[in-house]
Amino acid sequence: MKKFLSRYSKLSLTFLCIDILLILFLVYKLIRLDILPFKYLIIVIIVLLVLLGLIMLFTQKRSKKAFKVIGVILTIITVSVSTVGAYYTSTIVDFLGKAFKEGKDTYTSTYYVLTKQDTFNDINELNDKTIGYFELVPNINDALNKLKETVSFTEQKYDNVFSTFNDVNNKKIEATYIEKNLYESLLESVKDLKEANYKVLYSVDIEVENEVSKKEVNGDYVNIYLGGTDFANNFDFNMVITINKKTHKILLTSIPRDFYVYVPKLGMRDLLGYAGGVNNSIGVMENLFSVDVNYFLKVNTHSIIGLVDTLGGLEFCSNKSFTTTHALITDTYDDTKGPKLHVKEGCHTYKGIEILTISRERLAYPDGDRQRQKNCQAIMISLFKKMASLNSLTNFSNVLGKVSELYSTNIPQDLVTEIAKSAIDGNNWTFDQQSVTGSDSSDYVHLGSVKDYVMRPNQDSVSNASAKMKSVMYES
Repeated sequence: MKKFLSRYSKLSLTFLCIDILLILFLVYKLIRLDILPFKYLIIVIIVLLVLLGLIMLFTQKRSKKAFKVIGVILTIITVSVSTVGAYYTSTIVDFLGKAFKEGKDTYTSTYYVLTKQDTFNDINELNDKTIGYFELVPNINDALNKLKETVSFTEQKYDNVFSTFNDVNNKKIEATYIEKNLYESLLESVKDLKEANYKVLYSVDIEVENEVSKKEVNGDYVNIYLGGTDFANNFDFNMVITINKKTHKILLTSIPRDFYVYVPKLGMRDLLGYAGGVNNSIGVMENLFSVDVNYFLKVNTHSIIGLVDTLGGLEFCSNKSFTTTHALITDTYDDTKGPKLHVKEGCHTYKGIEILTISRERLAYPDGDRQRQKNCQAIMISLFKKMASLNSLTNFSNVLGKVSELYSTNIPQDLVTEIAKSAIDGNNWTFDQQSVTGSDSSDYVHLGSVKDYVMRPNQDSVSNASAKMKSVMYES
């Protein structure tokens, strides 16, 4: 060993040790990442070992000056490649470890205590008074328990949401307790409610955390429910992703938000966007298409703002100019609280809040929610392209950080790495898209509380979509 070490100067030995450590670290991270197919991993290791061997040969004391220069250059190249490779690989490994684990359906839900104007000014004035609530409101028991931490009151349960408001008007009860999202949706639909002059006396936030069970994967296919939520946790964008790992086919099936569907866990029909949580939406998909849904991917569209801004904006192409009916705002449906966005014809780059507003828009189009689904698909494709661009590499860590804030999922990491490894190995993955459609109609929505617009499913469209999903699933 002494004889071997004596061949090198102290400086050469120092850099040689650094080279070896960096190469070992890079190989360790590549193995942990488990995305490179084995043959490519072997090639990388061989190339690194050859470089290391040349460095060891050219940096010896007895080497000629020209070879020493080459050795220094190779050392710089190896150190740079190993350092950069280890950084990106470590960042991806950390991201995958955080981003693909046992995800839950978590969100914050706000509930309002509503009274008539000029009646009460403080929540404590409702001590020993009666507060009514609509029994079908999601998580209402948790919300009632949270309210009881502040005020002591008598509960009055109702099976119709408008009965609670009527009894407040008739002074049979002092207040009503309702979920913020439902209340604001009713305000949009019911003129009398908007003019009834209620005020929010108090609000309560509760953290909702629902377990989402996985379906066992039987075969070479998986179905993933993709739901894009707005700030109120309503699912504006709904899709089933069918993946056949053997045939390398992926089918994207889009379902409009206003689809009037049976929600098994509620035992009633409602708008898909208001089905209430991932579990309910998965139940709808399974009932609608007669397939098992194995995993979920819930995208928080509110977080798109941060991601798009981190990427420096996003391109959106429109075949016409229009002004959005939604305002450039978040956290509320009240579009009087902000300016509207003018979208120009053609392709233009927009900021995060602008992209979010475009993705929400449906009333500016004759096709309504059908066009919104197309816009959301276009935004997703543009987002993926921007993230894959060279410009994103300079902001790699920040981009991945924003991506991890964007969604929750229970997709296992090994499924993601398996598909990525297959693509790197040269397998040609093909994508196909379809959408289900229906007819414009009206029916009772928002937990059966009010009659409003619905898209009644076209059964032939649903049946054909189901058949195509099963064709991809069972193809071998």
